Amino acid sequence: MSPVSPAMKSFLSAEKYAVIGRVLSDRSRFDNKVLRWYQARDLPVTAVRPDKPSEVVEGLTVLTDPLAIPDLSKISVSIIIHPSKSLPILQSLYPSTPSPNEPHSVWFQPGADDASIWSWVKERKLEGKVVGQGACVLRDGDGVLREIKRDGKGRL
Repeated sequence: MSPVSPAMKSFLSAEKYAVIGRVLSDRSRFDNKVLRWYQARDLPVTAVRPDKPSEVVEGLTVLTDPLAIPDLSKISVSIIIHPSKSLPILQSLYPSTPSPNEPHSVWFQPGADDASIWSWVKERKLEGKVVGQGACVLRDGDGVLREIKRDGKGRL
């Protein structure tokens, strides 16, 4: 398990969650596994697959635009997509002019972030709102939820 950071605790203290992935419907892929991780813990989750026709996955209607996520400011977003597509998604979620509709926070699953993303995160001073660099909600999430519960904060 990665050490639990304040950004991880903040991420899993959101009211709702979203998963942005490339496939989502294939249960062997990590975007689907992360989606089901939220569902297994009864955490409200939205599925997003950019630039693809909408479908139903794991009982959820899949959105095609991350900015169409309802109540985005109350949402923590898991991104599980190649870094070349992750950076533009992150930049759309946190536009250069701050917006009240920015997500609560973002967690890049392993392989979805790279140095260019972290350079942009540091430039925008978003370190407290972004998790990544190898941290994985599937591996680390339950430990983070236990710490939140122990602290007496969050939804638990």
